[in-house]
Amino acid sequence: MRNLHIVSLCSFLLMLALIYGCPSVSKPYPERTFFLFEIPAPSQTVSPIKDAIVAVDRFTISPSSQGREFIYRTTDLQYKTDFYNQFFRPPDNIMTEAVRQWLNQSGLFEELLSPASQAFPKYTIEGNVIELYGDYRDTSAAKAVIRIQFFLLQNPADGTDPAVVLGKTYLSEQSIGAASPNALMNGWNLALEDILGEFLDDLSYSLKQSESVE
Repeated sequence: MRNLHIVSLCSFLLMLALIYGCPSVSKPYPERTFFLFEIPAPSQTVSPIKDAIVAVDRFTISPSSQGREFIYRTTDLQYKTDFYNQFFRPPDNIMTEAVRQWLNQSGLFEELLSPASQAFPKYTIEGNVIELYGDYRDTSAAKAVIRIQFFLLQNPADGTDPAVVLGKTYLSEQSIGAASPNALMNGWNLALEDILGEFLDDLSYSLKQSESVE
């Protein structure tokens, strides 16, 4: 009987220890935050190019940047990912949509085809995201970094291989001040807007040159 009382007392003390001695068990985990690219409509005006029917292919992205987690460069050789701050969808997907909408708002093309269109585009725009990260090597001077390679292809009506009209790599680094996820996303939006402004100028010139030789 004495042994039974001892076992009961030990069980009671163990239960108290589990209830009052382990407050960290109920501690909530940090919530994840999700982000999208949001860039304002183009501020500059451009002359529309007659007969420029264009499609924007879904962008490709380098393997080192294709995850949804934010990527921070902490030293010259080291990078780390942030599980709690992510893109809402894969970054190549949401960047393609943001660029397609921005180019459509530019008014440069006679028609910018939707992804579901069955029409044959005279030109195709391709993009490859080479770099997409927060440069935190100096946290007091953090930067948002985007590097994209763009191609403008002309598609012959006879179905032969397309010709490269424009191929260029664009880099933008935007100072963001504090090394925080919100500041980084704002910096990426500014960097993408900066790149697209330069790309639009090159695109307008290349399309005009291409159309003038036909």
